[in-house]
Amino acid sequence: MLISLSFSILLSMKLPLDRTAILLEKGQKEIGICHPYRLGRTDDIEFSMHPILGFIIPNFKMKGKLMSSEKSTNAYSLKLTYPTPLLKLVQKEGIGGLITPNTDEVSIPHIIVSDLRILSTRWIKENHLFTMSAGMAFAVSLGEIDSRMTIDLPYFFSRMNMYNSDFTLMTGLYFTGPLWKNLGYDSGGELRYTIGSDQQISFEYGDYLFWQFKPNMKIMVGYDLYFAEYPFGNQWDLIPMFDLRYSW
Repeated sequence: MLISLSFSILLSMKLPLDRTAILLEKGQKEIGICHPYRLGRTDDIEFSMHPILGFIIPNFKMKGKLMSSEKSTNAYSLKLTYPTPLLKLVQKEGIGGLITPNTDEVSIPHIIVSDLRILSTRWIKENHLFTMSAGMAFAVSLGEIDSRMTIDLPYFFSRMNMYNSDFTLMTGLYFTGPLWKNLGYDSGGELRYTIGSDQQISFEYGDYLFWQFKPNMKIMVGYDLYFAEYPFGNQWDLIPMFDLRYSW
């Protein structure tokens, strides 16, 4: 009863819940410019995918409820990604070329990436959420993957680095809640450690403010901070973020 009441309060406030263990209610939908389409398939299952990126990097994510208590809500998520079309798109010389051009020695096989996580969300004071996550990701291919088959850019490299590795371990902490009236915050980061790679450590942190200017629409602004061990050395990157989200 207490959990259901808390869910109703949070959903009415429209807090960003995508990095928490809380699912959308059955039939509820959400989409954004930089945000995937999310669908509450049932009260216990949520589906999501990025419709724009889906044309060049097909992806699908499922999040489901696990056993919870009055103090915490737990869930799992499983994401499958097929990056082969994107890799082939940028495997060329000149403008738009980001990896080694296609030769007889370097070809791109079919690759499936699996990302499995466990999330646990707790309430801090009233309507503020604290989420812990832990997970593992690995890639399966139908052929040999060349070590040069990565995009050495923030966000992309830390995920593609596992193609030639055993697997990647992830752990994260996230916070979200209201600040004043229709303003709120959504902050958190994730540490990734890739087993079997010379470049093992990467880190991502996102710090956002959101404004719920309509009952079903919010604007989010902030930044994403990235760190990774690249083949050419360590590098930090700071990228501004803007998103417009719509729910119905």
